[in-house]
Amino acid sequence: MRAGIIAIAMSAITTAALASPPYANELMLPTAGAARAASDAAIPSVARGQFLGLACASVERAASDAVRVVLLTGADAAETGYSGVLATEQEISGSTVHVRVPDLPDLVQRIVSIKVYVTDAHGLKSCDGGKVRIV
Repeated sequence: MRAGIIAIAMSAITTAALASPPYANELMLPTAGAARAASDAAIPSVARGQFLGLACASVERAASDAVRVVLLTGADAAETGYSGVLATEQEISGSTVHVRVPDLPDLVQRIVSIKVYVTDAHGLKSCDGGKVRIV
């Protein structure tokens, strides 16, 4: 009896996990023009492997291969060896790009700026996703 209850509970947990979209725990970031953090302490944190949701009106009509999300390391470029990192795992829904934060140990405890770049027949457009601290 006890084994049956455990099996049912495990089945329910597995079903719930499969039913949730992969970006259910994502951090939504503002676009350009939104209020920016006044200090580093106010910058939101995101884990390696976690999803970010980036609102950008330009992506709504763009083909998925025309959208790129880059994490820019800024002043930490010399120390990390990266001036920017391309987020390769992404999905577009409406005017939001969902990207997984790359799992790069060199970016732990670094503040990065997020940029969304869109190329189309009208040229290059970009959206500023703000800054995050990778933990």
